[in-house]
Formats: sequence, structure tokens, C-alpha cells
Amino acid sequence: MQRKWKLTGGIGTAMGLAVTAVVATAGSAAASAGVAEATKTTTSSTLPYICRTRFAGEWIPVEYSRDFTTTAPAKVLPNQHFNVVFDSAPIKAVADYNKLLNSVSFNYRVPSEAKVVSYRLTGGSNVGTAKFWVERSGTDLRVKSDGEWPGGYEFDFPNLEVVLKAPKSAATLTTGAGGSSFTDTSFGWYRLQPVTNEWDPFQCYADPAKPVTFSNTVVGY
Repeated sequence: MQRKWKLTGGIGTAMGLAVTAVVATAGSAAASAGVAEATKTTTSSTLPYICRTRFAGEWIPVEYSRDFTTTAPAKVLPNQHFNVVFDSAPIKAVADYNKLLNSVSFNYRVPSEAKVVSYRLTGGSNVGTAKFWVERSGTDLRVKSDGEWPGGYEFDFPNLEVVLKAPKSAATLTTGAGGSSFTDTSFGWYRLQPVTNEWDPFQCYADPAKPVTFSNTVVGY
């Protein structure tokens, strides 16, 4: 019978499959002149992922979710620049399942109707000398790290701050998680399994059939 693991991704809980971040920058600085000073809205979201990991050569489905806080203006003018900040809740990696963690990544998606002007990483804690960067693929911005951390220790990945330019015409701009499959993940890492002493992936993606919106920004006058 196939085993199944159930995990939750709130602060301080998880399969130890987690990591975090530190101050780092990717792309150009986000605090550019002309960015909208409109009233910002902060939204809290819980994203349930479709996940799997491998144990002793066998793929095992995992129930897992993570909490996100996203800050964005509720409304902007056409052609206006504005900021969106993605903040993932910290997670404590459970040592029973993770001796070491590395190759952690988060994937965020910005609206296709808007233009990406710049982006950077800010904040984060308890990450030592790890470096962090952003790899962009169209509307997806993947935050990655070269860090390696022991299980049982809590980390906090840096926030991703993106400056966008609104389109010329009216629109509703939404953000959420990037990725859509185990080969194009939304979140994941590699873990050293304490029992087998093997490195195995933990892979998660946001269910395209049940999208979770992180923020909404209306473009108009």
C-alpha cells in the first residue's frame, strides 16, 4: 500500500523541508522614482501544493501547504509603476526527515499584462553566508539559493520585491505562484535523508485547476 505523508507549511512546521533567506538582490533595485505611492493592500494566503518526495527509490505523495503575505496597491493608473512584495512564512525543517537541505527555490508569477521593470530580494534571517538570486522566465520569477542548512533549524527566505508598469488600458492584475508541474515546480529543495543517507528531491507545484491569487490590482482612473 502506498504511504502518504501529510505536512503543513505554517510558521515553525513542516517536514523540515524548508529553508530561508537573507538580504540579497537580483535584477535592478526596485525602489525607482515614479513608483506608485497608492494605498497598499496586504493579503494573507495559504497555498496548498501538489507535492511528492522520494524515499528509498519510491516516490511518495505529500500533503503540504505554505503561507504567503503579499503587499500590492489595490488600484493604479494606466502606465503607472507600482511595487508588489512577496513574503513567504518561515519554516522549520524537521530533523527526523531532513539531515541537510539545499537547492531551495520559490517560484512567483506576476501578471502578463504588466511589464517587469525591476526586482530585488530583501530581508530574511538565520541564513548564514548563503547567497540568493532570481531567475526570470517570462512572468515567473524563481528565487534560488546556494545555501545548505541542517534540519531542525528555522530559516526565513528573503522577500521578493518587484516593480511593475501597469498597461495602458483597464485591467485587473493578479499575482500568484509560478510553476505548474513536477518539472516546473512552484517550490522545493533537496534533502539528505537521515535513514537512507541519500539525497532526494522534495517537489511541489500549485494546482492549475485550483489557483490561489496572492494579490489583485485594478488598473483604471
